[in-house]
Amino acid sequence: MIPVATPPFLLVSRSAEYETRLRSVLGERLSVVPGEFLTFGPEAVVTRVPERPRIALLGPVLNYEETKGLVEALTAKHPSLGLIVVREQRSDLEDWVDELALHAVLNPDATDETTLALLDRLAAWLVANGHAEAHDFDAPPALEIDDMPFIGLEPADLDLIADEPATEAEELVEPEPEPEPAAPEWEFPPIEAGVPTEAIAVVAPKGGQGKTTIAINLATGLAEIAPNSVVLVDADLQFGDITAALALEPERTIVDAVADTAADELVLKTTLTHHDDGFFVVASAPSPELGDQVAPAALAELIDRLRATFRYVIIDTTPGLGEHTLITLEHVTDAVFVTNMGVPSLRATRTEFELLTKIGLMPGNRHVVVNQTDKNSGLTIKDVENIIGAPVDIEVPKSSAVLFASNKGVPLIHDDVRDPAAKAIRSIVLRIAPEAFPKRSKIQRRRRTNEPE
Repeated sequence: MIPVATPPFLLVSRSAEYETRLRSVLGERLSVVPGEFLTFGPEAVVTRVPERPRIALLGPVLNYEETKGLVEALTAKHPSLGLIVVREQRSDLEDWVDELALHAVLNPDATDETTLALLDRLAAWLVANGHAEAHDFDAPPALEIDDMPFIGLEPADLDLIADEPATEAEELVEPEPEPEPAAPEWEFPPIEAGVPTEAIAVVAPKGGQGKTTIAINLATGLAEIAPNSVVLVDADLQFGDITAALALEPERTIVDAVADTAADELVLKTTLTHHDDGFFVVASAPSPELGDQVAPAALAELIDRLRATFRYVIIDTTPGLGEHTLITLEHVTDAVFVTNMGVPSLRATRTEFELLTKIGLMPGNRHVVVNQTDKNSGLTIKDVENIIGAPVDIEVPKSSAVLFASNKGVPLIHDDVRDPAAKAIRSIVLRIAPEAFPKRSKIQRRRRTNEPE
């Protein structure tokens, strides 16, 4: 048996798409450790790294703390390792570069030519500075069958395996096909007598306020106290992206849910998509033109019918106060109004409040959330309240953890429970259901059910 050369390049990432793309560029010169192992800490990744890689690429979809832990653990074991962080250009990227011992930054959307040029340049630098040899970056040699380790077999056994013809019986016997896994049957717990059902609309004056993130995490938090009795409706009929943010692949959508055939309760339930955190999703229309076919009255009827089955119904609305959003507000018990600290958004929120009050559609339970707060914005919360003409209930600080969770398809409050934004969003859940205090052991158990063994 001959020694096998270590692939010179290492990727630690949660993005299967990026892994596939990089493997197509580097081929056998790339080894991969899935980012999911970071759940157990950076050492769990380092122990799975092949001996002495030359260049490690970290990301995309790794947060700062994960990247920092990897940089420290990898450089401790491999001091001459070249390090590249794969991350899009953002305002806080300079902080990453200043605080982490990195050699380069690579945009995940960079072309293959740009990626190879960067890797070649770093490889040349490592060779020039005595940290590697030029041949270290060659592809590992392909193994012949005589070179492959066969535990418990002697060479004579290999000859027997290679040369012995199959008997007629062996040729005719085909392996039995594996049975297809049965589709899971989710239990819809009955609502106890006297327990009111609640419908919560999540509303924003403009797009990009973080409305969908709030809606997803609200459903996640409420599902902790009412498992499988929470449904999240993506009523952003033009460009709803809840299923993308949750890494779900729905077979049916809101178009099916409002169809005449879904008038039967059993048929309606087949239009729902289940999430592992114990709630259901009514996916948005697959295209804007199909979304236009969902009438406002049909959306209102859908909300009422879901309230007959589920303890909590959360509706992520279309930005602004279009016809669908207005009729949604007629059929809910609560509304969560989301805005950021931009003056245009704050003024639009004030206009929304004035209009809804004038036409009598302001829900009795109103929750005002200022999202992505930043002490360097030039405004204070008092300024915000003066502009919108209403008190602020919840401040959600700006955090990169929100994007990381969305890119991983994981609700923030279950992905990074210590993050300040996650804690603030948890406060929104508690306003709706004061008994929804987080049970960390329960959260961790749920996360581990999806982790690789």
